[in-house]
Amino acid sequence: MHDTGLILDSKSISGLVELAREAEDAGFHSVWTTELYRSSFQQLAPVACSTSRVHVGTAVALAFVRTPFITALTALDLDEISSGRLILGLGTGAKRANELWHGVSYGKPTVKIRECIEVIRLIIDKCTSGEPILYNGEYYSVNIKGYHRPFKPVRGRIPIYLAGVGKYMTRTAAEVADGYIGHVVCSLRYIKEVVSKNIELGLKKAGKDRKDFKVASIITCAVSNDKRRARQAARATIAFYATVRTYEPPFKLHGFERETIQIREAFLKGDIESMIQGVSDDMIDAFAVVGTPDECRKRIKEYMDHIDLPILSAPHYFLDFEEVREYQRGLLNTFGK
Repeated sequence: MHDTGLILDSKSISGLVELAREAEDAGFHSVWTTELYRSSFQQLAPVACSTSRVHVGTAVALAFVRTPFITALTALDLDEISSGRLILGLGTGAKRANELWHGVSYGKPTVKIRECIEVIRLIIDKCTSGEPILYNGEYYSVNIKGYHRPFKPVRGRIPIYLAGVGKYMTRTAAEVADGYIGHVVCSLRYIKEVVSKNIELGLKKAGKDRKDFKVASIITCAVSNDKRRARQAARATIAFYATVRTYEPPFKLHGFERETIQIREAFLKGDIESMIQGVSDDMIDAFAVVGTPDECRKRIKEYMDHIDLPILSAPHYFLDFEEVREYQRGLLNTFGK
């Protein structure tokens, strides 16, 4: 079985831990925590403490709302807690959320995230040496002297994966990170036509080899013999992401502009039911994998021809947690080794 990751989602921290243990027992490569209703780092700490083999990752931690210093220290702590199993997944997040929710400047995101990752790596590399840590960029200026972290790192290098949707961020991921994380709306067609091409361009510019770079993507997957119900569950998750302008490129590629406008109009009115029903069957087929265990395995295998690590997510938006748990069990039973 190809390496497979799993998005952790639960109504409680103890539920996250239980799900992570089940994924480890099922032979999953990695488990990943998201960041919207909870902090990805805080969720990951008990998961790392309660597992011993599965890789633990953030999918994704928001890079601009924390200083590179605190992100670097948090990564070092989590890597120690997990005995070297951390994958630090970072993303810029949406402009609106950065500026209106967190009160931080978004700036030119590809330039800013490049600098952010460079500073994080610089701090991780030098914080135990006692050497000055100096960086002067467009967005980050760091002058750390007289600082010595008295704990030896578990590893010399913590892998950093950068999330992206648009071609420029995807290209930047290939240039500056160790891996790429595609968003839920990165359909198989979008991965083939946009992601793969820009990963190749970024690696070439940086003089890097593809075999040294990991391409992952989050995929909404609902395994069920009740296809009608499962498709409705996936429909709700797609509706949520259709409201975010940052994720427009894949919707445009598939020609879903009219549907997304209608979904956003319903969202602004607070009409959740119309939002969900605004997602067409073609949108479900493009952005989700739904079906019986055999059908879902076959569809995910198609992704594996173009990515190294599918990170599977049960449908979850606008669903109660019992239904989410049902789809998570379907993923564990279908894709466990």
